[in-house]
Amino acid sequence: MQCPYCKATLTAGDTCEKCGSDVKLFKKLYSISNRCYNEGLEKAKARDLSGAVISLQNSLKINKKNTEARNLLGLIYSEMGETVDALSEWIISSHFEPENNLASEYLKPAEQKLSDNLS
Repeated sequence: MQCPYCKATLTAGDTCEKCGSDVKLFKKLYSISNRCYNEGLEKAKARDLSGAVISLQNSLKINKKNTEARNLLGLIYSEMGETVDALSEWIISSHFEPENNLASEYLKPAEQKLSDNLS
């Protein structure tokens, strides 16, 4: 996890060792976002897709850069037939984390289809 102010890697304490900022609230929000993601994952595993969408959207309201939540939300939208919403989530996810992100794998078939249609 990085400090929201100076981007230094945070340690276990409540202050950033580099800039001295209080990051207690930031860490708490990050934890709540991850908890919402885990709830969404459990609901998705139980095939409660509508419930999973709500949990994942709550996770993203707290931390818009939660790429795991965003990617899972895209998969659920795709499963529900909401292709445009799925692609939107994966594109945003790719923007926040351009390297080593599963969203790029999810986008490849759509990019190939678009390329074929333009040819």
